[in-house]
Amino acid sequence: MGASSVDWVSDVAVTHVETDWKIDLETTGIDVGINDIEIQPNGLLKYRGEQILLHIKEINSFGHYGLPKFHFYQCATLNNMQSKGRFERYVVTQRKTGYFLMDKKVGYNFYEKDVEERLNVCKNCLNWFNRNYRKRYTVETFDIVEFFEHFTKSPITRTPMYTDKNAPVSGYAADWNEISKQRKEQCGYVCQQCSIDLSLHKNLMQTHHANGVKSDNSSSNLKVLCIECHSEQPSHGHMKSSAAREIFEVQQIKARSPHFRMQREFFK
Repeated sequence: MGASSVDWVSDVAVTHVETDWKIDLETTGIDVGINDIEIQPNGLLKYRGEQILLHIKEINSFGHYGLPKFHFYQCATLNNMQSKGRFERYVVTQRKTGYFLMDKKVGYNFYEKDVEERLNVCKNCLNWFNRNYRKRYTVETFDIVEFFEHFTKSPITRTPMYTDKNAPVSGYAADWNEISKQRKEQCGYVCQQCSIDLSLHKNLMQTHHANGVKSDNSSSNLKVLCIECHSEQPSHGHMKSSAAREIFEVQQIKARSPHFRMQREFFK
């Protein structure tokens, strides 16, 4: 009301606040789709300029030595998993604490979700880093924070479909028994690997998840196998002892089969 104007000066300092995605990225992790990952011409990966780590989220075993390792390089382990069609078991995360979100199996098809577990670095990745960057890290002394400060890009040439937050529910689907039965019926209870007909011994036929993701029931991922062929699949060696009686029964059926006798004669 007639007062003269004055220039306003604030004595409050404005502090820069990081965007929510950056905060989530370094704490709980965020959902990242494959289209969000930038694949560089040289094969390196970036997500908004941030390094990524890979690990398997669903675990069946317990104890420190039973836990999977985390990866930061396209090492022999990742190449091996990729060649076996098991790469989709991995998820993407950018946690720097050394603790990763895991789904731990606590029953036949029950999982404790998003349990924080401390994982060790993959020795293949570690050896590559030490050799190429003249480092002397051990599994015990490796520091993820220092590593992230050293790298701004990820030397991994393929990115999994899922992150540690948007990975499918671990374990079999609730209607897995029906899905498995339908798939075996579609194949006439004939093994898709050795062609043995087990229509009279249906209990010896099983349905296998080719990529190791039990929740992926797409037709391309489901393979109908006799229990012997199932035991020969990657990471299924345990079946040779747990299902030894059933495997022997399949072998006896094959021994009596004219088809398999002809095969043996042919390859002699």
